[in-house]
Amino acid sequence: MIAGHWSVVVAGGRIAGATTAWALAPYAENVLVVDASQATSFWPQQSTWDREGNLLWADLGLLDVVLACGAPRTYGHTLRVDDDLVQHDYPQQDEYSYRMTVPREVLDPALLRAAGSRSNVTVLRPARVTDIASEGGRVRGATVRHDGADHAVSCDLLVLADGRLSRNADRLGAEPYQVVPSPWVALLAYFADLPLRSDRGYFSSQPGSLAISTPCGPGQWCVSTDMHQRLIDESGGHPARQFTRIIAEDPYIGPAVAAGRQISKLGGAGKLRMQRRPMSGPGWCLVGDAGYHLDPVTARGTKSALVAARIVRDRVAEIGGIDGALLDGLTEQRDAALEQDWVVAAELCQPAQVGS
Repeated sequence: MIAGHWSVVVAGGRIAGATTAWALAPYAENVLVVDASQATSFWPQQSTWDREGNLLWADLGLLDVVLACGAPRTYGHTLRVDDDLVQHDYPQQDEYSYRMTVPREVLDPALLRAAGSRSNVTVLRPARVTDIASEGGRVRGATVRHDGADHAVSCDLLVLADGRLSRNADRLGAEPYQVVPSPWVALLAYFADLPLRSDRGYFSSQPGSLAISTPCGPGQWCVSTDMHQRLIDESGGHPARQFTRIIAEDPYIGPAVAAGRQISKLGGAGKLRMQRRPMSGPGWCLVGDAGYHLDPVTARGTKSALVAARIVRDRVAEIGGIDGALLDGLTEQRDAALEQDWVVAAELCQPAQVGS
């Protein structure tokens, strides 16, 4: 039964939404996760994190779920700048001191299954929140569309994790208070059987582009590029052609890709914008890209989603239950926790400082 009252309704069941549903379940009577994607959806995206991310996964109780996705741990990377190579080994501070990269089409369903394994969590898919009900200035519920029918639900807390283009955030009037356009286009594809090390990554920084190869599964690598828009404009060709050229010309990735095989289509995004929205209001909160979108060139989006999920969980745990009226101050807390990540990404998006 969809209609009725829920302690928490979560719009979006990817990293941010599934993680937040999992984290809030111990403090809620029941949780409804509404996810718009199909079970067979392919997401040409990857999720990457380092020690900070591992600590967050562990704190949220999801590290074992993540490790079960099968991505190897990397303990260093090679950086090529022009023709110079530098080897970087990650300091082994503790058992969390490694980096991981997991395809989103593997990670996201794993997290959603974990959330759905909670006895009080219901996952509805495919379905979406199409409207929001408010009373007295506070969110009281939503309209959920499933199987062609609309269902009215009430809730104590509405969590929006429905992406950077969230229409529901617009419905709330949660307008971005900071926006930074990005000049970067990110493309990636997955390859198998590459003659590369499975415990190290590789980065090649060239004028206007960054090429990356990182292990992301058993015998599997993610090969990606970040290209400045100026490079694409000067070439006059499709970004996919630039991807092929950059990878083929790289002395490390090129021969490996030629010897292996591509196992996914090429995907990615461009003409994005970083943005910060208010994180919470009476009866609602935003997690993931819906509230805080970092340019993917910095590979810090997963961390920002986990930080937001933990902030909401900690506040709910502090007050002992779900009460949207006590979510004041989360925006400032989130922004302070992620300020350095924002600064790094924003600097990379400044035309005078990139693509030279």
